Amino acid sequence: MTMTEMKPFIVLGSLGRLVLPDQMLHLIYGLMILAGCSHSLCATDYFLTIGGGYNPEGNQASLEANVIFFQRVLDEKHGGSRLHDIFFADGHDTSSDLQVLASNSSSQTSEAFQLLASLHRGSDRATVEYRNHRVPKISGAIDPVLVRSSLQKLIKGAQRKDRLIIYVTAHGSAGSDADPYNTTIDCWNGKRITAREFARWLDEMPPEVPVLMVMAQCYCGGFARTIFNEMDSSKGLSAHLRAGFFAQQHYLPAAGCRPDIKHDEEFSSYFWGAIAGRSRNGVPIASCDINGDGEVSFAEAYAYAVTVGDTIDIPLRTSDVYLRTYSRLPDDDQDRSQKETDGKSDALPETESQGAAKKLPLNLASVKGTLQSLVDQAPPVSRRIVVELSQKLGFKLEDDCRAVFTIYDKHLQSVPQPPRRGGRGRAGSGRRNLLREISEKWPELGDEQNWEGSALLKPENQEKLLAAVRELPSWKNYDERRLQAEESARKAEEHELRDVKFRRLIKGLEIIVLEKNLPLVATPEIVQKYRQLIDLEESSFRLQPGGSR
Repeated sequence: MTMTEMKPFIVLGSLGRLVLPDQMLHLIYGLMILAGCSHSLCATDYFLTIGGGYNPEGNQASLEANVIFFQRVLDEKHGGSRLHDIFFADGHDTSSDLQVLASNSSSQTSEAFQLLASLHRGSDRATVEYRNHRVPKISGAIDPVLVRSSLQKLIKGAQRKDRLIIYVTAHGSAGSDADPYNTTIDCWNGKRITAREFARWLDEMPPEVPVLMVMAQCYCGGFARTIFNEMDSSKGLSAHLRAGFFAQQHYLPAAGCRPDIKHDEEFSSYFWGAIAGRSRNGVPIASCDINGDGEVSFAEAYAYAVTVGDTIDIPLRTSDVYLRTYSRLPDDDQDRSQKETDGKSDALPETESQGAAKKLPLNLASVKGTLQSLVDQAPPVSRRIVVELSQKLGFKLEDDCRAVFTIYDKHLQSVPQPPRRGGRGRAGSGRRNLLREISEKWPELGDEQNWEGSALLKPENQEKLLAAVRELPSWKNYDERRLQAEESARKAEEHELRDVKFRRLIKGLEIIVLEKNLPLVATPEIVQKYRQLIDLEESSFRLQPGGSR
């Protein structure tokens, strides 16, 4: 009997499932030993998945798809003993809790229908409907009490060589101005798990059991600071080894959360896709095994998400926070870094840096020279990130780093302008005028509540209707404004995505330099703990018999 097969019997009793007494657990472990797999020899990975929204309107189909995809990745790629507790949205409640695209007929997806829909709604918002989620094998709803109970159960069974791997694909909220890193995982019915609360729960884990986190909720970067005692760098590092990969900085919202699942441009989809060898939607993914050892590590999956992800996210990992706390950039680089993030980055002033020498050495490395000169000093994952992003932004490795900053400054000054409004006052989009004319000509199409049922929108009538609408006096103005708005939105999106790639590249360059400077400014103990953190980040997702990774 494998640990996975045992799961239905040893999960939370509060969820309506059987909890075996300690004597029975000991008997099961004894049977495992007779089967040739002692727990002391065969490591177990404990998985905790927290997914879904805080209410039906905030519980999108993409979150469900993420969890189901992760379950498949586990089945196909993990290969070892595991336990998996999944908490999703409203749990076992059978009411409709998931927002999905409406299963429209062909008439509703036609150009005529979509035009009327945008006129009435004021935008091209998708039509949605609701159903019960279909995530199999869940343990319950996203509820802080249930998640806490799951961790407490795990704590009693976890031993040396085991790991806890946490995956969050949910919503999150920002921390307060007074406590900006204390961001949240938003739970069902308005409940929340704060980063500080989560850190206290993790502190109860046996110190010898490492924790890996993959989080994709908004503002999730706050959870990266669980590597510190009480999430406070001035109180030193936690005795627990924790590594995490986060979709977004602690002060920014993240991408994702859609009612449709055609688009899988989202951090965790890229991350698990790299390990799976295909995207959530089945597109093959190759060349993620950077060191060529036959396995895609957590750090290698992170590199893929950073370099390929076409999203607004600026991902980070715990080692980034570690370096920005204990290492140092020269003053001019440090000032620029703080300016680019409005002072919200994890970089700390020298006087607050723990484990650092009191006086900075004169030979600190800096973000200077050619891109190639920095790449040559970088470990494989950082090298991949800088090389790939440089190419995407049109740089050659022979280019000087100063060119990156110069062109980024020009990019910041070239913000796309919105469409000009002609004439006096605000010309508007022309939507209301066109809708008024349509209502006058076809009153049933102007009925805000019942327009969708008009016989004019039957498939056989739509082509004629659309031609007649295009003859109305307001059509030309409306169509021109619509095309202008679409072009403006396209340019703004391109500008934002290019901005994000610049910030990822600059961040990657700084990380290379910070890692090089760490031994120059930090104590040997801090350097040694950094190496342990990197080892955990670079560990394999696959768990082999005997606990090797």
